[in-house]
Amino acid sequence: MTNRAEGSAPNAGVAARLTAKLTRRDVAKAGGLLTLGALGAHVALLRSAAQDSPQIRDAINAAITVEAFAVTFYGAARGRGERIGLSTEVARFVRAAQCEEEAHYHFFEAAGAVPSATTFSISTGAIRNQEAFLPALLEIETLLVGAHMAAARRFATGGDPRLVEVAYQIGAVEAQHQTMTRVFLGERLPTDRAFAKWLFRDPAEAVQALTDLRYIGGGSRAYDYPGPVDRYCRGVFGLVPETTDDQPAPTPVPAASPQASPEASPEGGPAASPAASAVA
Repeated sequence: MTNRAEGSAPNAGVAARLTAKLTRRDVAKAGGLLTLGALGAHVALLRSAAQDSPQIRDAINAAITVEAFAVTFYGAARGRGERIGLSTEVARFVRAAQCEEEAHYHFFEAAGAVPSATTFSISTGAIRNQEAFLPALLEIETLLVGAHMAAARRFATGGDPRLVEVAYQIGAVEAQHQTMTRVFLGERLPTDRAFAKWLFRDPAEAVQALTDLRYIGGGSRAYDYPGPVDRYCRGVFGLVPETTDDQPAPTPVPAASPQASPEASPEGGPAASPAASAVA
């Protein structure tokens, strides 16, 4: 008979590989990591869904590609060091955002996703200084929000709410990056929409958008994922997804005790007579 530990070994192995990649970069100190079993359930589920559905497989392959680009773009900017002239606040944001994008990448990687590109064209003009970098970043983060919105729909058609939650979680973080970029650009109202803008029918369209923007095969300086600098994750939490299915079952609420019957008095005698009605 296979015992429970042996039966859970494949999932634990997948999760161990993912957390090992994260902890090599001080992620263990950041906290918020799920147990290996819970994380393994996520990636095993996504692996299974991708094997069963070409549409799911294409969706996660597109998702990991845009995440690979995001990590690399942040890395290319950081690689310019003091020459790019980032303010202290922007530099802190860029370090944290790059770590978060890499966590997204490693989640999809553990689930079996394969990026269609890992070398990206990034012109010096886009990362010349903070004034050039922030508008380019805003365009990229807007694209990422749309990509994960499309992925959520793709996962929903597969009928698994857990994957929809994960896509929503990633998209929510990308939207935070988008808003923070608009703050740094000095916009007085950095959140001016009740609903995020729809961009893509399918996640693969986001990869095509990167190609159209000449970040893939564009002829500018080539940067290989993950870029020229180490990731820096100190202070960043929630580096693996956590969904409703991972939460402990709610504690049952005990049933209320029945009230004493009004048919008898506490002494066991006849019930008290109802109050007399007022007589006109």
